[in-house]
Amino acid sequence: MKLKLKSVAACSPLLLLMAAGAARAALEPFSFGASETISHDNNVNHTSDADRTASWLTTTELRAGLNQPIGRNQLKANLAADYSTYSKVQDRNSFGYQGLAEFDWSTIGDLSGSLGASSQRRQYLYGIEGETLSTSARNLETTNRAFANIELGGLARWNVFAGFNAMDRDYSAESFRTNDERQWSTTFGTRYSTSPDLSFGLTGDYTHGEYPHYIDQVGQPTSSGFTSKTLSATTRWQASGNSALDASVGYTTQTSDVQPSLDFVSGSLNYTWTPPSRFSVRLGLARSSNGGATAATLSSLNDRSLNDTASLSVTYELSGKVSLVGQAAYIKRKYSGVQLPVVLADGTTTGLETINGDNHSQRIGLYAHYKPSRTTDVNCGASHESLTADAAISRITPSYVDTTYSCAASIDFN
Repeated sequence: MKLKLKSVAACSPLLLLMAAGAARAALEPFSFGASETISHDNNVNHTSDADRTASWLTTTELRAGLNQPIGRNQLKANLAADYSTYSKVQDRNSFGYQGLAEFDWSTIGDLSGSLGASSQRRQYLYGIEGETLSTSARNLETTNRAFANIELGGLARWNVFAGFNAMDRDYSAESFRTNDERQWSTTFGTRYSTSPDLSFGLTGDYTHGEYPHYIDQVGQPTSSGFTSKTLSATTRWQASGNSALDASVGYTTQTSDVQPSLDFVSGSLNYTWTPPSRFSVRLGLARSSNGGATAATLSSLNDRSLNDTASLSVTYELSGKVSLVGQAAYIKRKYSGVQLPVVLADGTTTGLETINGDNHSQRIGLYAHYKPSRTTDVNCGASHESLTADAAISRITPSYVDTTYSCAASIDFN
């Protein structure tokens, strides 16, 4: 009997591992997770010091996912719901969600692609993405998107690709309806690899959209359209096993029904360095119109600017479970020929005025991550942001300073 008990005791760790593996296998192809974030923002509405409002913010999120192979194809779906509360601006308490469904397909040969749709609702946060029109009340931003992509060539030396996106964005605040947006964009291009480590390409992008609830200079509702065209050359160079370089340079033309046209040289440069140590470094430079860093997005007609952006991210692994992340960014936005209605003392508008000027943003953040197990993650950090605007454009982009402290814990099963 003792021998049998000793045998069972010796085998119990193995049995537990087998049971854990079976539980994990039972979840596949599904995954589930939850997270809780607590933060303190000392300038929620990104206003001047005199009007600053500080608030605690909590966000609770539940999420689920699906990743199912179907022969040579793949079906992916993700759904997350969250509830956010503000201690000092409770009218901004709100439910949000994110949903994505995508089908990746491939056929015999080198033809592949994907198609899908996504939907997101969130509380609009002024300043996070460079917007200049703000609201201190609850303002839910809902974005629905559909996309399709196709590629011929795959991992071959020469390939051709094309894509299509449709986007619809609405705001719940009545005062913000002028920013409701409809947009259609296409991308096409080709890449050629001279070796596994070096490739060159040519990409064209075309976007057309409209603001269906735009208000003209005399206060009348109208619909305003815009287009954007970009032709760029791209390259990717895997310089070594520890460093990689992605770069592009192009020319962009933007036209609008209510603003002067905008032509400029655009481009980006991203360098990643992962030396044989605990460090990982990523450096980025970019030039684009406002919102150009976000796929399938152009910003408000009242926020027409040309941006020069520099960013740096450094990750250091203290151990297998603890890591530190430092981030910094500098953004210069140049506004030229922006036409805005002239507002009279009685609040009425008449005619247009043309304004020019710059603003400068500096952002810095430091975060610590702790992964006590494969399924859990805890992180805490702080970030500081300051924006300084020329007096000429303070009407559309006021100066502000904001500091945020936050901690988040998450658990995922897959």
